[in-house]
Amino acid sequence: MISIATFKGVVKLFFKLLLFAPIPLFMIYTSYKIDPSGLFWGEGFERTASEYMLQEKYILGYERLDGRKLNEVYAKNVPEAPEVLINGSSRSMTISKNIAPNKSFYNCANTGGDRYDFFNGYYVFAKEGKEPTTIILSIDPWLFNSSHEAIDKRSNKELYYEFMNKELGFTQYKYTPTDQREKYMALFSPSYFQASVRYYCRDTSQELKPEPVVGDPHCQTSVVKCPDGSIIYDVSFMSRTKDEIDNDLVATANPNQALLRMIDFYELDPVFKDQFIAFIEYLQKKNIQVVLFLPPYHQYFYDFADAHRDLYQSFFDVEDFCTDTAKKYNLKIYGSFNPAKLGMEYEDFLDSFHMRPTSAIKALPVLF
Repeated sequence: MISIATFKGVVKLFFKLLLFAPIPLFMIYTSYKIDPSGLFWGEGFERTASEYMLQEKYILGYERLDGRKLNEVYAKNVPEAPEVLINGSSRSMTISKNIAPNKSFYNCANTGGDRYDFFNGYYVFAKEGKEPTTIILSIDPWLFNSSHEAIDKRSNKELYYEFMNKELGFTQYKYTPTDQREKYMALFSPSYFQASVRYYCRDTSQELKPEPVVGDPHCQTSVVKCPDGSIIYDVSFMSRTKDEIDNDLVATANPNQALLRMIDFYELDPVFKDQFIAFIEYLQKKNIQVVLFLPPYHQYFYDFADAHRDLYQSFFDVEDFCTDTAKKYNLKIYGSFNPAKLGMEYEDFLDSFHMRPTSAIKALPVLF
């Protein structure tokens, strides 16, 4: 039986230890909030950019951003899941929350978005427990092209392998799970605390950082990243002359070269078709509404492909496949690769692939 004197000694020791408790707690909190290696909040340029975006600020410096990394950092930092998420390539990057003014919205499309990005845009949010209630799957024909030419070197292949294996059940894709213990052990490391203090006290005067837009975001000399993830093109691109657009059309659709990412595109890749269907079924089981969107091409580009169907039949097969899939799974589908179906004209495009933002309503109306 413990004596009264021993018990009092234990109590005194306990309260003495409590006096020192704030010190390790302060170290842990400091390491977690400053996070110099970006273990918890992301790192560098993208972390600063996401902080501005969460403050509803438009930012310059988009050209220096890694859009894929920004999506991951934003997904970590946003307090709640966006209700509406849209993925895709640059052909969908100007789609803004105007299509869902009554819902929270995020555009996770990326320049050169490929089949890996098609899944990763959703998965970076799902991994954080922030799944949308609606996802708009923006479809580019090259997603169905198995050629290496249709793959972007910037996409995160390991994240894709994880999603395929862990979530969709494609076990042929192997991945190495990240050891989360090592990440959290950093919080108890004195060296990580010291690194946090040094990082916080560093000289930032020479560092390149995203800058908040001053003035009208539509009147800038560089591309603007918006709080909802969409972009606003710079003034020079938006004010291209007809001659400049004509030159672009001829350069991107001519008999001497294959159309964009359509080299060796002779059939729809059966692997991606299976993954596409599995993804839709997976989302529907989670009660996530799926919307398909086909961003249109300029009529000149579309007519060129039509005139050379012997080379580009698969381009047209993609739209047929998506239309059939929408019917089978009772999905809403908007847009068309053929601008004529949408009543779009020459003036609705900035080049062969990109709509004017003000014309996007013809392809994708207000949904919510």
